[in-house]
Amino acid sequence: MTYLSAEFVSPLTAAQIAQARPLALSKFVPPFAGSPWDLAATAATTSPFAPLEDVYAFTAVANATYDIFSFSYLDPYLITLYDQSGKALAVDRESDAGYGTDYLASFVAPYSGTIYVEAGWHQGTADANLAASLAIYADLDTIPKPSNTINGGNGDDRFLDTRSADLVNGGAGVDTMQYGGKRTDYDIVKSGADLLVYSLVNNDGVDSLRSVERLSFADSVTDTRHSDLAQALYVSYFGRAADTGGLKNFQARLSELNAPASPAELSARYTSDAGVKSLIDSFASSTESGALYSGDNKAFVRAIYTNLLGREPDQGGLDFWSGAINAGSLTRANASLSIMAGAQGNSSTQGKLDALLIGNKISVASNFTYGLETEGKVGAYNGLGAAAVSRELLKQVSASTDAFTFQTQVMKAVASLPSSAGGLAPIGDAPPPAHADAPLILLGGGDSQPSAFLYA
Repeated sequence: MTYLSAEFVSPLTAAQIAQARPLALSKFVPPFAGSPWDLAATAATTSPFAPLEDVYAFTAVANATYDIFSFSYLDPYLITLYDQSGKALAVDRESDAGYGTDYLASFVAPYSGTIYVEAGWHQGTADANLAASLAIYADLDTIPKPSNTINGGNGDDRFLDTRSADLVNGGAGVDTMQYGGKRTDYDIVKSGADLLVYSLVNNDGVDSLRSVERLSFADSVTDTRHSDLAQALYVSYFGRAADTGGLKNFQARLSELNAPASPAELSARYTSDAGVKSLIDSFASSTESGALYSGDNKAFVRAIYTNLLGREPDQGGLDFWSGAINAGSLTRANASLSIMAGAQGNSSTQGKLDALLIGNKISVASNFTYGLETEGKVGAYNGLGAAAVSRELLKQVSASTDAFTFQTQVMKAVASLPSSAGGLAPIGDAPPPAHADAPLILLGGGDSQPSAFLYA
């Protein structure tokens, strides 16, 4: 949860801490059914010096959620929470429940121990014999429970999210994890073979999902089938993450082709499957890919290594790949995907590092695309400037990158995208349309009609 910045608030003095009045939370008996609160504590006074005596202390429980109300004759200044050293933690947003009352909602305690609360009472004059009160309510159900391990069977399983760190292995079949909130209420982070999902509005813990193909939210469904392979195509041919619409459309296209899971298997089908060839050719023949990879065959291979592996090829690798293109056993269209597949299957020390790097790039690219949905930036990822943001992000990825801890950089990159794509040069393989922010139709190789997928 986020709160109004408390950086401008001075810390409590030693005297205020010493004089803080203790409040003991006890079982809350709700006046109506459905109340979320488990504990409560209240304080009230008619002292004319109430504003000078409005600092209280209570014992918080880590990860419990607290709602705090303050009432005074005039509207309270601010409800302010302080940690056990007296440093300000949060202040209310002045979202009044009515004049004379302030409300600090959904504060999640960062630790178990003493928290100080300054009620901010405002009585107008020190001698006015007027009432003031403070109420603290705690919801203990938001405390994450111990990890909940769930294993699926051989069929299509459906799992329900719980208020714990769920560890789910779906197993065989097309499995679904169901969440109660909207898609934008959750962050999705791909980390290797796992998807890490956590709520941005509730303290439910981080779910770790493996072999779970569908995430069902209240307003949409995220399908992960062929997601890695589609991202691999974007990374290998464009050096960037997929746009949201492009990812979904290419996932659907790969599904129609009954595509395999790995770049190596997809590349191997290039010469025998016309549909796969058309798909790969459409990536390779695009203007965007052509801008990354050009020159003679050796320069072409060097450019792929630089974009994909962040290094120059060794002489043996350069000679092998450029020689294959010269001999006609490998097309330039299939080269980028083949080089990626070769790196993933190389058992040498350098090969293992390259494979780790590629896997991390695919994870980070996926997280960038997921982040576009979370941050409401789907429409902003359009144009050369936006593509450059994604490419620069992937350049920061190394063989040792941890995707979960790298998520801060991902979200900074997503947040840096403009709120509107207007005015940015389009990306794609067709001439600029009449409007610079319009999507570009990607023409599949040999198709007489535009393929049913778009580039941002």
